[in-house]
Amino acid sequence: MKYLLLLAGLLGLAVSAGAVPTVSVQMRAIPATHSFVCRYTITLAADDTATTLALNLGRQLRIENLLSSGNATPRATRVYYPYFGDTLQQVVARFSGRARTVSLTYSGTPEGRLFNEQVMVFSGHSGWLPFRPYREYEEVNYVLEVQAPEGYQVESNSAAVEQRAGRWLFRGRAGAIEITALVARQFQQLASAGAPGIRVVKAGPALARTDTVLLRKAESIIAYYNRSIGQQDPITHFTILLPGTNADAFGMLENATVITYTDFDVAADREALLILAHEISHKWWGYGSVHDYNDWLNEAFATYSSLLYLRESGDEDGYQAELAKRAATVGNAPPIRGFDYRKHPRPMYRRVVYNKGTAVLAALHTRLGTEQFVRLLATVAARHVRSTDELLAVVEQQAGLKTRAWLLAEISR
Repeated sequence: MKYLLLLAGLLGLAVSAGAVPTVSVQMRAIPATHSFVCRYTITLAADDTATTLALNLGRQLRIENLLSSGNATPRATRVYYPYFGDTLQQVVARFSGRARTVSLTYSGTPEGRLFNEQVMVFSGHSGWLPFRPYREYEEVNYVLEVQAPEGYQVESNSAAVEQRAGRWLFRGRAGAIEITALVARQFQQLASAGAPGIRVVKAGPALARTDTVLLRKAESIIAYYNRSIGQQDPITHFTILLPGTNADAFGMLENATVITYTDFDVAADREALLILAHEISHKWWGYGSVHDYNDWLNEAFATYSSLLYLRESGDEDGYQAELAKRAATVGNAPPIRGFDYRKHPRPMYRRVVYNKGTAVLAALHTRLGTEQFVRLLATVAARHVRSTDELLAVVEQQAGLKTRAWLLAEISR
């Protein structure tokens, strides 16, 4: 699941909507001490007109070197963030020419929940990468090079494009903090026999029955999604990473999910099945801001997509029960539109963004009927809709002005 990250002040950066930075990550893992050393280089896109670049980095990491294409060396300061009652390091670089590149070399040890004796997890919830304020999930084109000691292996969202003596090279396009490397002595892998290509990659010496069932359920979920919400932008490949660190689960834009639970049994546990379907759907539902009410475009849409799969799989009673359970929590919840989680106790965030948003989508489904509703979801998914105003525009185009007005009223009440 997407999660709320540390907040930082905006620096008035002017960025084209199509601007995609290029990122190079060179990381050396040191499993003996559960630590790492990383050189991170970001180059802004040619159509990005920013003259200032700020990067946030966890305060537990030690910055060893800063370089910039600007006239002056970037400066690093510590900034207090009330939401977490903690501080981050913030690196600020100013540019005077067309070349706009910043490089950081840093080292540190991830939190204890991110490693165990068999694996180190570097991914979206690991806090191991810098990010631009309010842009944790902006897409970046990346090259990732990982160095690991003899006897270790490295896995990522997709197969390595090059591997030689202790070095693995990966390329892709991902959310800025979602560039992923799992480092372990041993991995086991299951793969679909046909298309789309689905991999289950597990850290450790042995696979279990539950892992085979997980692959089969993932195949079923993705087949359904490709017929429905993904019909205009289908999944062609997908990776499920199982590090076994018992921390959390989250989906990523780059056709992958990390599920860390060691007792994850999608055959015996409806909640596990819903988690799997929810995280897979973040392939489409991950473009809304996580810092304001537009996060419902991520979490409510992923939640309702998982419920739709439950119904598709023949569990109508389960669909109704799960929907009713969520609807029961939203009676006196604030409106979705304009919701500011900072002004409410933490549980209210889930009640509004997840549960109330899910109830609104179920009501929209009833209003439109399944065929039109699914067609609407497919369009929203394919367009990577990032704001509620964009969503309302799509609703007006496909369902008419009255339905747009109805939806606006529902999220405003």
